[in-house]
Amino acid sequence: MQAIKQNIIEQGTNITLHNDKSKAEISLINGGSLTQLILNNSVIIKDFSSIVSYKESYASAILFPFANRILNGEYEYLNQKYQLEKNSSCNTNAIHGLIYNKPFKLTSKEINEHSISVTLTYNQETKENGFPFLFSIAITYTLFNNQLNLNVTINNNDNYSFPFTIGWHPYFYSNNIANSVLEINSDKEIIHDKEMIPIKTENNKTPYKFKIGDKKLDNCYLLKNNFIRFKTPDYLLKINSSFSDNYIQIYTPDLENHIAIEPVTGPSNSFNNKLGLQTLPSKEEFNIQWTIQLKNE
Repeated sequence: MQAIKQNIIEQGTNITLHNDKSKAEISLINGGSLTQLILNNSVIIKDFSSIVSYKESYASAILFPFANRILNGEYEYLNQKYQLEKNSSCNTNAIHGLIYNKPFKLTSKEINEHSISVTLTYNQETKENGFPFLFSIAITYTLFNNQLNLNVTINNNDNYSFPFTIGWHPYFYSNNIANSVLEINSDKEIIHDKEMIPIKTENNKTPYKFKIGDKKLDNCYLLKNNFIRFKTPDYLLKINSSFSDNYIQIYTPDLENHIAIEPVTGPSNSFNNKLGLQTLPSKEEFNIQWTIQLKNE
């Protein structure tokens, strides 16, 4: 296999990993989020920040310590009640965790024969009212010609355990979203109320493989495996998680030819309904890796 020419460009608060056919752009100031991804000359993720602000879209944000919403921003942990900031559009719920807008630092980079990677870190050094726990997070992006790995490690630096779920909020681009197809192996769907708070779990009536067409989706499924497939007229992706019990949130925004495919370890309001909720003991760590891989037919 011929070696690929690799490069890392640091420009202000943005970092670009690229080779002859692939590129990944990352924003340090927006939670270490991925703003653009090209794999083998196929546009997978587009930067649409000039159309929709990051504050509105949370595009490619890492969702921690909770994914999606917490009802009224309220929860109880070990008989103690907590109040998170209500930052949803109607200021009724807490949404998308606490690190999506944190500034990350580039702490290491590596160029190998066939891949290139950077590690970004953030340390929570002060205790906030809604989540008064000290933690650090390290995000490593590794770019190959046909694949991107996103590895996330959470360390509990506190003297107490804390609850959490974690997720990722990427929007994928298709030149024809209506003719794009999702393959989701799930027999359980989370049913939400009008504020997208789960109210029950039902047997999944959605076909395993379906064309998106003109569907307006904001659906959450419990996966029977650790991956889904997304096929567009231009490419076929396999989106994989290293975690064993996964949910997937599918959302079609009012943005032409885009779809959010969000791998999460727990659905909305997990701090209260306990679905997918994890506990990280003091001085221990949690690791997860998501992979976006181009596949042949």
